Amino acid sequence: MNSPATPPDPLFRAVEFLRAAPEPGWDAIAGRVVSAVRRTARPGGQPLLAQTPADSPGQGRIYVSDHVLRSTLAIELRQRYLCAPTQIAFDIDSQTDTLRGVLIELTGSYGTPLQELASHIRATTLAVIAELLGGSTADGRPIDVTVTDVVTGDPMGV
Repeated sequence: MNSPATPPDPLFRAVEFLRAAPEPGWDAIAGRVVSAVRRTARPGGQPLLAQTPADSPGQGRIYVSDHVLRSTLAIELRQRYLCAPTQIAFDIDSQTDTLRGVLIELTGSYGTPLQELASHIRATTLAVIAELLGGSTADGRPIDVTVTDVVTGDPMGV
């Protein structure tokens, strides 16, 4: 004997409804959420040889992960300038684990003098490198800055 069909539990129906319904406003923030996830630190980075301070006792080597340099640089650029770094890539000599150059792609704000912004970003990048890896800020590392997009307002808010 078949029992009459009972309606599904109200809690079950609510769960099913919520799973099927899109989150309000998700389309507007999806890009920022995906970018934030991509910027999070993850294991397995490339080691970068840092200069040992001259006054440090003993011998040894200090390495800094490229993830640490990338995230520190991205935070510093976002805090100082009206821009959104979209890519920060490093040219690393795999034989010596030394940094040879940096490529930064970013979104700028309409009306910002882009050449001046790029110049400031180069200087800040060299300062961050000097702080984390040591050495002179004028050691000839090429810092390539490319503006790939320009938006009205704050690029981080888009």
